[in-house]
Amino acid sequence: MAKILIHTLGSSGDFNPFMALALELRQRGHAIHWAVSPKFADKARAQGFEATVAGVDPDWESDLLRRMLTAHLTDPVQIMFKEVLIPAIVPATLALEPLAREADLFLSHTIQLAAPAVADRTGTPWISASAATLIHETTAYPPPGVAWKGCPAWLSRLGWEVGYRIFGDFDSLAGAEYRKIGVAARPNVVSGGAYSRRLTLGLWSPSFFPRPADWPRWFQVGGYARWDGEAPPAPNTGATAPDGGAGLENGRESGSSLAPPEFWGRGPTTLFTLGSSVVNHPGEFWVTALRALALTDWNAVLLGAPEDLPLPLALRGRVQVIPYAPYAGLFPQVNAVVHQGGVGTTQAACYYGVPSLVVPRGFDQFENAAHIQREGWGLRLMPADFSPSSLRLRLRRLLDSPQIRGSVADLGRRMQAEPGVSHSADLVEAALEPERKP
Repeated sequence: MAKILIHTLGSSGDFNPFMALALELRQRGHAIHWAVSPKFADKARAQGFEATVAGVDPDWESDLLRRMLTAHLTDPVQIMFKEVLIPAIVPATLALEPLAREADLFLSHTIQLAAPAVADRTGTPWISASAATLIHETTAYPPPGVAWKGCPAWLSRLGWEVGYRIFGDFDSLAGAEYRKIGVAARPNVVSGGAYSRRLTLGLWSPSFFPRPADWPRWFQVGGYARWDGEAPPAPNTGATAPDGGAGLENGRESGSSLAPPEFWGRGPTTLFTLGSSVVNHPGEFWVTALRALALTDWNAVLLGAPEDLPLPLALRGRVQVIPYAPYAGLFPQVNAVVHQGGVGTTQAACYYGVPSLVVPRGFDQFENAAHIQREGWGLRLMPADFSPSSLRLRLRRLLDSPQIRGSVADLGRRMQAEPGVSHSADLVEAALEPERKP
C-alpha cells in the first residue's frame, strides 16, 4: 500500500471531491496525509486523517475575495492567477516539498501551480485532479461559457485561441517564479501547465460530462466524487460527518436546520443557494429571490441566507431560511434549484435529478451554466439579466417544462448507477509505482 499526500485549495466545492476520494483510498488500505489550509485540515482530522497546515484560509471579508467574487467572465480568473496562484508558486513549493519527499504519490489540485515544481524537485510521482470539467482544449464542446450545442470545431478552436491570448501573460509571470527555484517554465499555466502527464483526473460523472475523444490519454475521467453524507469511519474511530452542502464558509455555519415536515408537499418548492463561496458576497441574490417569489404562490428554501433576512409578511410560512444544510437532505425534496453554478452544486442537482436555474458569477460557473442549458437539464440566467421579473419568468418556464424534468431525472438515474469515486480510486492506484500497487 502507498503513502499518498493530498493537497487541494479553494472552497468546499474544491475540497469535498478530494475528501470523497481520500475516504475511498483509505478503505483500500492506503495511508493518506493532507496538506491543506487550517479549516480543511480540521475537517480532515475530524475524519481521522493526518493533516499538515499548508496555506491560509480565505478571508471572505477581504477586498481580494470581494473582487474575485464579482460577476464577470474573465476578471475573477485574472485576479486569482495574478494575485494568488502565481505569487504562491515559490512559498507553496517550499512548504509542500518536505511533505512530498515522504510520500509515494503526490496528488494536487490542477490549479496549484507549485505542484509541478514540487514533483520536479523531489522526484515524487505526481498526479493532479479537478472537479471542474472543461479545463482542457477540445473541439468536442463549444468554448467555455457558450451554450451552442453542435458548435463547429473551427469555432471551438477559435474560442480557445482567444482565451490563450487573454491569459497569455500568465506564462511569463509564472515562468519568472519557477526560475527562482530552479524549475523550468511551463507553457499555458491557465489550462494545462500544472496538469500532471502521469495522470490528470476528472472528478465528475462521465454521464454529466463525457470525456472528449481528443483529450490526451493522460487526462481521464473517474466519476462523481460525492461527499454529502456520512463518511465511512476511520480505522479504530467512529468519526463521521455530513457534508457536501451549502452555507456560510466564514465560521458562521450553525448546523443543519431543515424545514418542518408540514412545509413540504404544498406546491412547487424551489431551493435557492449560492454554494460555499459566493454565499459570502451574495449581492442582491436573496432580495431578488424574495421579490420574484412575492407575485407567486410557490414555496422556497433559501439555503445559506442570513438568519435575520427580513421576510415580507406575505411570504412567511412558504419561505424557509436555512443557514446551512447538506445537499442530500434538501435536493431530493425540491422541484428546482436556483444556484451560482459551482461544480459541486451543479453536479449535486443533476445527481438528484433536479432541474437547475443557474446564475453564474465567475470561474467555471459560466461554463456550467452553459452546459446545463445546452444539455436540456435546466436554464441559465446571466448576471446582467438578473431581476425579479426575469428570475420569476425563467423559473416558471423551468417548473413548467416536462422535457427538462424528464431529461435531468434520466441523468440522475445514470449518475447514481455509476461506480463514482471507486473508478477514480482505480485510476489513482494505476498511477502508483509498481511496488506500491495493490
